[in-house]
Amino acid sequence: MSLAGTGLPRISFQFRLFLSFLVLIFCFLPAVGISGFIQWRKSLEEQIEYHSLNTAFQIAEQVKTYLAKHSESTLMIKEAFEADLIDPNDRGELLKFFLSLKKIYPYFVNINYGDEKGYFLMVPPQRPEIHKLFDPRVRPWYTGAMKERGLYWTEVYIFASSQRPGITVSSPILDTQGRPFAVSSIDIDLFTLSRFLKKVKVGQHGYAFIMENDTGRIIAHPELPELYENPSEINRLTKSISALRHSKKEFGATFDRGRKFFTAYVDYAQNNWTIGVTLPASDFMGNLGKVKQASITIIIGAVFLASLMSYLLMRTVARPLKELRKGFETISQGDLDHEVIVRDRGIIGSLAKSFNRMSQSLKKSREELERTYRTLAEKEKMAALGQLTAGIAHEIRNPLAIMLSSAQVVVNEAKPAHMRREAGLFIIEEIKRLNKTLDDFLAFARPAKSNLSDCNLIDLLDGIVESMQGQFEAAGVEVVKKIMAQPPLCRADCNQMRQVFINLILNAVHAMPHGGRLTIRCSEKSPGTWTSSKRIKLQPMADADCYLEVAVSDTGVGIPPEDVDKIFEPFFSTKDGGTGLGLAIVYQILKIHQAGIAVSTEPGLGSTFTVLFPCFFRR
Repeated sequence: MSLAGTGLPRISFQFRLFLSFLVLIFCFLPAVGISGFIQWRKSLEEQIEYHSLNTAFQIAEQVKTYLAKHSESTLMIKEAFEADLIDPNDRGELLKFFLSLKKIYPYFVNINYGDEKGYFLMVPPQRPEIHKLFDPRVRPWYTGAMKERGLYWTEVYIFASSQRPGITVSSPILDTQGRPFAVSSIDIDLFTLSRFLKKVKVGQHGYAFIMENDTGRIIAHPELPELYENPSEINRLTKSISALRHSKKEFGATFDRGRKFFTAYVDYAQNNWTIGVTLPASDFMGNLGKVKQASITIIIGAVFLASLMSYLLMRTVARPLKELRKGFETISQGDLDHEVIVRDRGIIGSLAKSFNRMSQSLKKSREELERTYRTLAEKEKMAALGQLTAGIAHEIRNPLAIMLSSAQVVVNEAKPAHMRREAGLFIIEEIKRLNKTLDDFLAFARPAKSNLSDCNLIDLLDGIVESMQGQFEAAGVEVVKKIMAQPPLCRADCNQMRQVFINLILNAVHAMPHGGRLTIRCSEKSPGTWTSSKRIKLQPMADADCYLEVAVSDTGVGIPPEDVDKIFEPFFSTKDGGTGLGLAIVYQILKIHQAGIAVSTEPGLGSTFTVLFPCFFRR
């Protein structure tokens, strides 16, 4: 059978299903295999990085511990002289002291002493002519300690006694007036550090090394004498460290003559050294090729088996699936009473029976959900009614208590006449306050229907500010208006908007008990440009032509952060004598008008209430 108008053979559902399985298999299985191989390789490199850096850090700590013995002993010699435990003029006592110290620390290469007169002593003792002809005052360990007036580490130099490279730690010795007159020092042979590094195991062919930063010279290496005969290896190490420093990394891969190396380093700031660890990538990656080959073999085998299984699955599943699809389409249209009938005794038949049970369960769940929704709606109404009732009871209870106590005074003829008169006035005031509370509640609970008309909110604001001028002067409030000249007209109930602005302005005045500045700003805003820094409590409608933004700012006490999210709730108030319904009514009116409101406040500095009103007509 051909496709209409094309002459092409019709592709069967079974073939399309089989083709889909093949595409999925050939895309998914290789992707999983390659992804697993990449993740394994990444994990291996992370392990190499951790091992290399950890080794470098451990070496740095051991070098620090090793060198600390030399610096501590140098300071001990200094303190022994300055405490007069050793007489610098008694050469025999001085030699005996140094020999005993050398016996305690046999790994000290040389212990030196030189004074300002040129006297020099070294342990182990050298030939007499060396002690007589050698002038310590020109040696780096002497001049450096005298200059620093404290513990001093030399750079690498060649020892005169052994003609081998090393470093020296030295310290000046002070007389009773605090003037340096001699220097004691201890030599460290760098071959000792090299022997220590030779014991550190780094992979199969890796090693650790120490480099002097100022000169770029390798000063410690497991094969230090032979290293100087291999300048290409020295060049590789210095280039590796330089490349890592340039890229601001402590670990990375470098290449030299076609070979890949992993290198890590840490800084040893005390002596301005770099402690590095390097190893060829082949130490860790040697089995990578075998793993890759095995992964490819597994993927090919898995693709073949999956293809065969998908073909068998297609033949077994495709025909009953057609019958299932017809039933599913009927049920998906909402007919949960429909029953899927499949003539198959295998898994497809069981699936059809399970689907029929599921559809019946869905039907019951939908009915139960509808009942639950109706019940929750009733409970929500009752909860809201309870909250309002509690608020009303709270607002009425206090005036009633005052009225009761005042009435008791009025009927008590034994009380003075002026006291009974004052009690009567209290009753009148509380009745007025109670009446206002009930009026506010009715305005909130049963808002008047909005009578929309073209409204100029700017003219409305001007009239409100003019009528309240006396209140502003009495409260010591300065009013600043920043209003645009040609505002857009809005569709609004002018009386309700007047109520909104009066509430916001009165709240601002009450927030400044000692006077302050009230600022009213009015500007036109384009859709989507409302500032995101304000705390938006009600979003305006999104499809207006433009918006009119009215901001009422005060320099009052501000709103505590914990109260900002409650100020629009009914009966919440921070003012003495307030009903807590003013801002709730503002919120309700703005919501009816599809307008928005936001609050920004800072305790002690003031608050700003910003109204964003949708407009559709321009003057």
